[in-house]
Parts: sequence; structure tokens; C-alpha cells
Amino acid sequence: MNDIDVGPTAADRFVPPTPAQLAAARDIVARFAARWDRPRADDLEDLMHPDTCNLIPPMKTPADRAGVIAHFRGVLQQLPDLRIAVERWAPTGDAVLIEWRATATVAGQALSWSGVDRFCVRGDRMYEANVYWDTRGLAERIAAAVAAAHPAH
Repeated sequence: MNDIDVGPTAADRFVPPTPAQLAAARDIVARFAARWDRPRADDLEDLMHPDTCNLIPPMKTPADRAGVIAHFRGVLQQLPDLRIAVERWAPTGDAVLIEWRATATVAGQALSWSGVDRFCVRGDRMYEANVYWDTRGLAERIAAAVAAAHPAH
């Protein structure tokens, strides 16, 4: 049998964070948790580099810092009691993964859902981020809550 070099495996691509990267990750996770405990869109600015590029559902294209703040202004108008609690996190190189649980009230019904933020850190701020959760499942649950609050006559 021929040995074929298929390149590094997923396990081989893990890059442990340096002590400085680990400290920066801990700091930004703590600030992320504090900001989302009682969120105000403008308070999220200090988590992001001015040149950040973040993609958050339902965005179709990534946004810069001003775009992300505008996005969350709209979200918080619709879900004023939105909270996001960090459940666990892990660093790799300059990237951080945060598993979280969100809660909000929709049409008088308490909803919760889980998701993941993956972002890269430069200094003490994120410069690139992607956010993931079951957007369809959440949309269906929101629609059901709204329908239950406003039954057809």
C-alpha cells in the first residue's frame, strides 16, 4: 500500500494559544459576558476593533463595527429583555469559541436558544466574528409565540 500525504489532520491544525492570547481571550470573554448580561448596543463597541468584520444572522453580508452596533440596536428594540449567558468557551491561537444561551420574551412567552460565537482577537478586541444558531428553529418558535398571542378570529 502506498502512503499518500493528505496533509495535516484536524487535530494537527490545533494551535494552542500563547499565554498572552489566553489572557486576552479570558478578558474578552469576561467583557462579552458582562455586556450581554444587560445589553445596550453601544456598549458592544469596545469588544470590536474599528476594522472588525462580523457576520451575525440574519445578516446576508458581514458588517463593520458601526453595522454590528446598528444591527443590535434593532434586535434590542424587538427583544428588549434579550440576555446572553456564556456557558463555556475555548481558545485556539487567536480565535475564541463561546457557547452561549440566549433568553428573551416574545409575545409574552419566554424563549431560549443556544448558539456559538467564533471570533478572532487582536489585542483586547475582536477583528472578525461569525455567529451560529438554529435560525429556522428560532424563527418557527417566534412565529408560534406570536400566533398564540394573536389567535385568528
